[in-house]
Amino acid sequence: MFFRTKKSPSGTVTQLVESFRNDEGQARQSIILSLGQAKINEDIRRDVAKVVETRLYHEPELLERPLTLEAAYWVDRIVNTVQHNGTWTPGRKRRDHQDNTSSEAIDGVLSDKIDHTHSTTLGPELLALHAWKQLNMPGLLETLGFNQAQCDAAAVRVVNRLVALCSDYFMQTWLTTSSLSDLLGSDILNFADDRYYRISDKLLAAKDKIEAHLRHAQKERFNLQRTIILYDLTNTHFEGVCANNPKAKRGKNKQKRNDCPQVVVGMVFDEFGFELAHQTFSGNTQDSTTLAFLVNTLKKLTDSDQELADAKPIVVVDAGIATKDNLRRLREEGFSYLVNASRQQREVYADHFRDDSGFEAVPGREKNGRARAPVLVKAIDHTFTEEASDDPSEASDSENAPETITERLVLCKSDTPGDKERAMISKAEEKLLERLQKLATRIAKGQIKKVSKIHEAIGRLRSNNSRVVRFYDIDFQAAKKPAKGEPSGVLHYTRKDQLFADSQLVMGCYVLRTDQQDLPAEQLWQLYITLVLAEEGFRLLKTDLGLRPNFHQIEDRVDGHIFITVLAYHVLTHILYTLRQRGDTRGWHTVRCVLQPHSYATLIVPTVDGTVHRIRKPGLPEASQAQIYRHFDIDTTALPQSKVIITPK
Repeated sequence: MFFRTKKSPSGTVTQLVESFRNDEGQARQSIILSLGQAKINEDIRRDVAKVVETRLYHEPELLERPLTLEAAYWVDRIVNTVQHNGTWTPGRKRRDHQDNTSSEAIDGVLSDKIDHTHSTTLGPELLALHAWKQLNMPGLLETLGFNQAQCDAAAVRVVNRLVALCSDYFMQTWLTTSSLSDLLGSDILNFADDRYYRISDKLLAAKDKIEAHLRHAQKERFNLQRTIILYDLTNTHFEGVCANNPKAKRGKNKQKRNDCPQVVVGMVFDEFGFELAHQTFSGNTQDSTTLAFLVNTLKKLTDSDQELADAKPIVVVDAGIATKDNLRRLREEGFSYLVNASRQQREVYADHFRDDSGFEAVPGREKNGRARAPVLVKAIDHTFTEEASDDPSEASDSENAPETITERLVLCKSDTPGDKERAMISKAEEKLLERLQKLATRIAKGQIKKVSKIHEAIGRLRSNNSRVVRFYDIDFQAAKKPAKGEPSGVLHYTRKDQLFADSQLVMGCYVLRTDQQDLPAEQLWQLYITLVLAEEGFRLLKTDLGLRPNFHQIEDRVDGHIFITVLAYHVLTHILYTLRQRGDTRGWHTVRCVLQPHSYATLIVPTVDGTVHRIRKPGLPEASQAQIYRHFDIDTTALPQSKVIITPK
């Protein structure tokens, strides 16, 4: 076998060719596979062709031929494509049929010559693709103008996020180990490498329509009654400088990667964990400035869902978004809110936390039959007056009039987070005292003499120990005229014992704020806890689905990568919610491990007359795998099969 290039109207085409002699002894050539405009390095072509030949004819080499990574990639891609197509006829008689008399024949089949090849993973791909189709994504993409190849490419990108997490460049290599080509019935193994880059652009252009479709499809399929909207933000950093991406900025990174540029991703969820909308912001965006996206999303949701509009959904957000202006904006738009007050605000209610009367334990605090640490809650109504805007200069006189607001406050306390917070504070205090002592020693020894440098060092201490520095008075008293060799002053620091004691009292405590005065404290706490679904969503996005880090550089590629990951999240939540409805609480990692061994394979069945039957079919699922398939009404007996009969020349 050898490679040759041939000019065509579309460009130079690479072909894998085999030479053989026909029955009359005449030399002939046959094209085994056309690789289109694939660029195979000239230096590796001979080695690739030789190894492909030995693999196809099942002729092991006496001396193993070492291959580079690039050569091994092309060998796997070509062999798997040829075996999957099933149309190749050997140009010469196979060695395993040259002596059939020594083989045991059962009903004309050489039983000891039966073999299998091209085994590919099936289980996770089958489940993910089934969920993709249940969400009617192929039908939607077709209505949006996607052709069949583009629909298949989109399915490949999304399923890959769930199954293998490889780069777009490595996609073709992964496909040779996957059964997606069997399930889709498409020649995805021969897609151009850049097709998977381009499909993310096309999907991103239809982002709003796709998300609207998914919101409706999930609501209809699971009969969801949405009454709670969860909003939170995360970030994903880049491996690179991203000079061509205007959104790539340095900001406060939740994974402590402040050394890398990043983008911020805002996501809206419902109380069941389904994603409703998302938006990408610059990496230096403050959480509180993203409310406009949330409000616009809420308007779209209520305009398209009358049930949701009638229910007047409660918006649950974290403290970073709950500014005065943002809460006022939500009230003006007709949306209720439930937010967590800042840590500093809880100390205002220290007297209420000190008084145990009125606190009641939240019921149903068991998990897997075990009681968890109790959470005590108490509701108080609070009426206050505030200015209409944090920036009065931007508002008219009428808009800037004081507003009287009545909120229900839910005071919550629990020993477990309290012990954890006290331990963190204690550790942080030890570090602060150690650093203060070192600075005081350096000043006393005259190692720092300039007063300006000493104040700079104190400023750094305050900045690097923000968690506990407020509990200490730190003062530097400069000497009026220090003699030569004497220190330039003395550093004094004392702890504010009363403030520290009040802070210790409210550790493990937090305050929830809402404009809903008719709901009891226990119910409001339960509603706020649904925010953990958003946090769980971010965990799945960043770990199981590969949201971070981001290796793309161009803005559209970055946004496309995020959107592909979000689409994979839709498929994943669809799978997990279906499992929960069936009483199966296993996570995706466990389900994927159970299904991984289920595979497709090509069976090679030789007969005494030299004919070879190549049968491509899925294996029988194990009991644990069949159980999962039953949850989704997947019939594995209906999966595609193929059979090719090869008669030697």
